[in-house]
Amino acid sequence: MKHVLFLAASLVFCMYASLAFSDTKVWLIGGGNTLANSQGQIEENVKWLQDILNEKGIENYTYYTNGDDSADDVVYFANPKERDPIHETLLRVFASGLDYAKKTKRNSIGKVDGSTEKATLVASLEAQFALVKPDDKVLIVYNGHGDIEPRDTRKNTLKLWGDTHLTVSELDQLLDKIHPQATVNFVLTQCFSGSFANLIYDNPYSDVRGEQQRCGFLAESDRREAEGCDLGTNEADFRDYTTYFFAALAGKTRLGETIPAAQIDLDRSGDVSLSEAHFYALASADSGDLSRSTSEFILEKEQPWYTRWDSRFTPNNSTYSTIAASVAKRENIAHSGQALAREFYRRLQTERALEHTLKQHADLIKSLQEKLRNQVATTKEAVASLNIEQQKLLAEQLQQLPDYTQLTAEQNHHQDLNANLLEAHRDTAQAEKVLRLNHIARLELHQSRETSGDLQAVSHCEADIAFP
Repeated sequence: MKHVLFLAASLVFCMYASLAFSDTKVWLIGGGNTLANSQGQIEENVKWLQDILNEKGIENYTYYTNGDDSADDVVYFANPKERDPIHETLLRVFASGLDYAKKTKRNSIGKVDGSTEKATLVASLEAQFALVKPDDKVLIVYNGHGDIEPRDTRKNTLKLWGDTHLTVSELDQLLDKIHPQATVNFVLTQCFSGSFANLIYDNPYSDVRGEQQRCGFLAESDRREAEGCDLGTNEADFRDYTTYFFAALAGKTRLGETIPAAQIDLDRSGDVSLSEAHFYALASADSGDLSRSTSEFILEKEQPWYTRWDSRFTPNNSTYSTIAASVAKRENIAHSGQALAREFYRRLQTERALEHTLKQHADLIKSLQEKLRNQVATTKEAVASLNIEQQKLLAEQLQQLPDYTQLTAEQNHHQDLNANLLEAHRDTAQAEKVLRLNHIARLELHQSRETSGDLQAVSHCEADIAFP
């Protein structure tokens, strides 16, 4: 991981950070929508968040996949020693992608209060939300998958267990069950999560803020995929929004390294607010995510038309421009101007070239698999009907073929190419993040002149919950 440089800057909105946390209640919602799509990293994230909240003494509830069912609900990337050599051989030839390296298990989360199957989850949350008191602070954290409706991203969804879906509108109606005088924060880390910024309004198709004080933080825009759903379970490799955001609130990284207070407690209050955690994530995350907050959503939504292409001036006294400069320094790139734009497009071209290479390589693997199937005169459907002894004989036959040796080498190389593409995507995102943060800094300057009431209220909300 690249060396991270941090800002020592004043935080615009943290003057509102609350010292109280005993009245904060947290709901963790996590897991995939099916076993095949419930990756190990999601489980590790939920377990880690539970540990943080329990250590802080913050009341929390967890809803995860199939609840108290004992069936497997996690799929992960198994190391070679865990794999069955017979099944691995057959899967390399007759399956696709990384199926040959996958295993499933039952989750090891300490406490699960219920399932995320839509009907079950909604009923449980409605009952619990009805008990929230007027002065309570609610934090809802989602670690799972999201889906997009390209024609209208306000219809994007959370993907829940049993391949069920919860739309932005349905979540909005669910949050309405919470007392209108309570403060509601959300941290949504799924793909296409940016559409859920519309929860701050009376409904997703309104421009009027609702009676309830709502705000939140999103891993990505409404049209981009997010990190956080890897098959690997090595926490040292995690670079998703959850990993950085909650490290700031915990005061230490996932690997237990203490984070200096100056990097997270920007207003020196002694606590770390959600908005400070977001700024930490923006500054430190060397990932493919372009994370955002609801206050940034308002800045972009209400931007004057003449600022859309204005890149001539970036204020140097903004938290956003300070973060942009620190990221640019870490990346060894220009922090503004045409040089930055050129670097972004150069990185984007590198990423696209790797995508093309990866596609060509995938085609090579498919051709080798087809060749091997023909050599043993066996189809995928036929393999499923073989008994254990027949599978063993087929695996031994395949292992003796020169094309099988080449296939395993090419599949292993494909993993390396995927890793290279991910790094290239992260590099592109860092340059794009600098561009975006500079743009937000300019919008912030314009909005401060126009004093948006919605912006002030949402910014206040974002800093209202703080962790000691």
